[in-house]
Amino acid sequence: MRSGIGVETAMHVHEKGKLVNIRVWKAVFTAIFGLLALAYAVQNVMNLDGGMYASFAYVLSRADHAAYPESIVPAIVHPALIWASLILVLLLEFAAGLLMSAGAWQMWRHRMADGDTFLRAKRHAINGVGVAILVWFLLFGVFGAALWQMWQTAIGSGSYNGAFQFSVYGLLLFGLLSMRD
Repeated sequence: MRSGIGVETAMHVHEKGKLVNIRVWKAVFTAIFGLLALAYAVQNVMNLDGGMYASFAYVLSRADHAAYPESIVPAIVHPALIWASLILVLLLEFAAGLLMSAGAWQMWRHRMADGDTFLRAKRHAINGVGVAILVWFLLFGVFGAALWQMWQTAIGSGSYNGAFQFSVYGLLLFGLLSMRD
């Protein structure tokens, strides 16, 4: 490496005399984000018939939109379409969480391996973070906020703000995982 870090320390950062393994932190951060995705998926399942369905129905109906009452997309009120969107989000949250958990475990197992082996160990983690970004950036940010204007109501705004935070977490983790050690 020519960036000032010698080959012998390419996988490590020395800080105040302590050795910190970047690979360990990648695995830990991925495990944390995977836990977050799984926690939200399970919470949503626990509140499926009540809060989750009601929130989705409210946002998709475009009810109480005073600031921008007109939209380029129609309101969705048919229960089958509401359930389909809700189930899509749930499946993707579970997929993101499980992929990130598997990736975190693989990275942990291969944290001391050669660079190519560790790179392959990140595959599930990177895919899981990508799925999480699709959920919270595409589904909530683009579709929910931009198309269904969910930011206009307290219920929608809360969901959108949380989704924005998770999108940023995901994008930052995606960048970190994409870096070669």
